[in-house]
Formats: sequence, C-alpha cells, structure tokens
Amino acid sequence: MREIDLDFQPRRPGALSIVLLLVGALLAADVWHEYGGLRDQLAAAESRLQQAERRAERLDAGRRDSRPENVFTADESKALRQAIAAIRIDWEGLYRSIDQAVSEEVSLLAIRPSAAGKAVQISGEARDMAAALAFVEALRRAPLAQVVLLSHQVKQNDPQHPIIFEIAATWLTGS
Repeated sequence: MREIDLDFQPRRPGALSIVLLLVGALLAADVWHEYGGLRDQLAAAESRLQQAERRAERLDAGRRDSRPENVFTADESKALRQAIAAIRIDWEGLYRSIDQAVSEEVSLLAIRPSAAGKAVQISGEARDMAAALAFVEALRRAPLAQVVLLSHQVKQNDPQHPIIFEIAATWLTGS
C-alpha cells in the first residue's frame, strides 16, 4: 500500500503572496482613483456641452427670423454641388484599379483626373510598345471604361528607347 502524506500544520503565506496582494490592492486603488477623476471630467464636459447647446439654440432662434431663404448665390451653389460631387467620388477605387494594372515594365509619370468630366488622363513610360499596350488592356476593367491610347513616342535620347505614352479613360463613379 502507498503511504499517504498528510500535513496537518497549515503553511504560512510566503512573502511573495503578501507582496502580490499589496501590489494588486495598490493597482485597484489607482484604477478607482483614476475612474473617479475621469467621471468628474466627463460630468464637466457634459455640463459644458449642455451650456453650449443652450447658447446655440438661443442664437439660432434669434437668427431664424432675420436669415434670408437662400444663403448662397447661384455660383456658390454650383461650386458647392461640384465640391460635394468630387468628395463622393471613390478616388481610392480609381487609383487602386490603375495601380493594379501597372506592371514592372510600366512607370506612371502623371495621373490627371477630372471629376466634372468623369475622365482621367494617364502619362507614363513603358519598356516597349508591347508593355504599353498590355497596360492599356489591363486598364479596361471597372471602374474604368473607354480606355484609349492617345499618343506614344519613342524616347530617342535614352539608350533603352522606352515608350512615352498618354492614355485617356472615363470612369463610372456610381452616382
């Protein structure tokens, strides 16, 4: 039979246990103190917000009667509508689709989008004509449409004779 080792004398807690307990109590007290400070800051911020809202309501009530119906002129309204339309365009999607079409044989020199015409003009340089045409073909997917190679020219003063090209395309903005 196996011997059972029973210890009837309780062990005293070690110094490490006491130190860990004290550290835990200090951390809890610090968290409680920090929470109280943040709660006070939140209450003060909410009070200032309510005061600002009441002031804004009083000012707005006084201006409602004296404010004209149309605040903007026709030109300002048109410019504002154009700015809002430009903001709503998915620029990231446009640039991502162009970036995905670029290969190691093509370097982009300029991308000139026109929000009003929903068109983009791309200038670049390709290692050879096949790379330029492959880039044009790779651009022919959403959101770009009607991708056209406008011009190309061999760079004679460069020993590798790269092709400089201009591409025009339209894009679908979703609106």
